Amino acid sequence: MHIRSLTVAAAAPAVIGALLLSTPAAAQPLDSVGFGSASSSLGFGSSSSQVNCPRSPLAPPMRFLDNAALDARARELAQDPVVVAAKANLLDTLAQSGLATDDATAAEMPAYVDSLALAAASDVANLGRTSIAWDNQPDRRWGLDNPDVIYRSATIDENGSYVIRGIRNSSQNIYFQVLDAYPGDGTLGNTTGFIAGSDLRTAADGSFTLTLSADPGRPGENHIQLGAGSKRIVVRDTLADWARETPAELRLTQVSGPVVAAPTDPAAEVARRTTLQGEFWANYAKQLLQRLPVNAVAPPAPTIGGLPGQVSAFAQFDLGSDEALVLTVDPADAPYFGMELGHNWFTSMNYWDHQSSLNRAQAMSNPDGSVTFVVSQRDPNVCNWVDPTGHNRGLIFLRWQDLPTDVVPGEVTAQVVSVDDLEKTLAAIPKIEHGARRAQLEHREASLHRRPAVWP
Repeated sequence: MHIRSLTVAAAAPAVIGALLLSTPAAAQPLDSVGFGSASSSLGFGSSSSQVNCPRSPLAPPMRFLDNAALDARARELAQDPVVVAAKANLLDTLAQSGLATDDATAAEMPAYVDSLALAAASDVANLGRTSIAWDNQPDRRWGLDNPDVIYRSATIDENGSYVIRGIRNSSQNIYFQVLDAYPGDGTLGNTTGFIAGSDLRTAADGSFTLTLSADPGRPGENHIQLGAGSKRIVVRDTLADWARETPAELRLTQVSGPVVAAPTDPAAEVARRTTLQGEFWANYAKQLLQRLPVNAVAPPAPTIGGLPGQVSAFAQFDLGSDEALVLTVDPADAPYFGMELGHNWFTSMNYWDHQSSLNRAQAMSNPDGSVTFVVSQRDPNVCNWVDPTGHNRGLIFLRWQDLPTDVVPGEVTAQVVSVDDLEKTLAAIPKIEHGARRAQLEHREASLHRRPAVWP
């Protein structure tokens, strides 16, 4: 199982999921191949006792301040002729990138480019405003976003002074990270300031105040000292239980210093950022895919270029329609642990119609505390099926958060087996019936719809 170590072996660079994007393959009906119907399931487990996958009662819907007006402006910018032309040029570039390694990935390319532009438009629309904008909506994803995270961001000036007032609410954790880059810079950027929710002092009612400035701050206060070149604050609320947990309520105020100016030509800025982002992530993904193991997982190691304190592990899968990848993972007692699939455009797969991700609260554990996931086109009739949504090839990303600094999870075991041999391989894993899968997917959808997004 997990080990304690003061040194960590190097692994392939892992960028933290960032905002949101792309429209993946259309949802399958619940009685079609992939959802465990009598005609399409693998045929084992039908005589076993009923197993219910983890789920919680639904909490009230979430709300975000100042989101509607910003969203409307972003959609207007994304349809500007200058942006439309930039998207067409980027499509031509990506078509030559070699990243469309299967039909599903090729089909997603136009929606991916549309979503990159909408993400850039959201950022540009927020310039000149003092608001923390919600980024990770299904139609604007990038950077291998984590479906378990609510991402929000604002552009700031390194010489400015800011106050964030909030209500902590019930997310697994919250992280405030300041970077010296923003989307469209063509770089991952460096962290110039950071505080985690576990270090945040809150009042009895959950309220808190966080200040940001170039000053060091006073002892005992919630403060981030802005390092040289600070441009952007990214806020991540990790939701382990989608049904029950709620992200923090946040309001940003600028106290003093230069105001980040809105661009004189917003559409041209959106076009520029869309082009740079698309080219950057294509190059990043190509380099990563050249190094990542196939159907095996690189050793867990601290995330590079993303969330401070996170441990992650990367892999790529390449499976035939009659093959399954069985992964057994050590959660290492992490407060948060999750696994997701991504496509080669370096975003999450369709996680609202398909179970393409699972976290520790959603998955069933083995008796020894480990967790076994199955990646396959056909439903293996276990709770921890991770659906590749029609992709034969793609990315696997595992994340552990809030581990002690000297704890590294054990290596992930991986095995490719024929779907015909899954019954023997998964003999010790409790099976579920078709009704349990239907309930699991319906609960997943209802939990996601607490988030006020436009769902495809």
